[in-house]
Amino acid sequence: MDTKTFSILFQEAIHAQSRDDFVSDWSLSSIWGDDPDAEIPADRPDQLGSIWDAAHRSVREIAAFAGMSQRKLAERFCIPTRTIEDWCRGLRTPPDHVRLMMQECLGLVER
Repeated sequence: MDTKTFSILFQEAIHAQSRDDFVSDWSLSSIWGDDPDAEIPADRPDQLGSIWDAAHRSVREIAAFAGMSQRKLAERFCIPTRTIEDWCRGLRTPPDHVRLMMQECLGLVER
């Protein structure tokens, strides 16, 4: 998947409330350039589900998926520990692009 398509899908996934609706709506989208009679590639729903998951994964979940403590996550990304703690407690919200970059660097999502 090219970077532009991924970016569009990630932004749309952020605002999608339902994973199933997001996957089904975008599986059939013209964004793919599929022939109208073509079947949906078998891996597309999984790709879309992974994008939705990444868009909705909290910093706490990112740390858990990566097997890292909040302190280690802060050290890894040179982010103040208090900032990571506040994000995990829900006192502050990280920018969406920061969560995405963390997940990409930790191998939790691929473009």
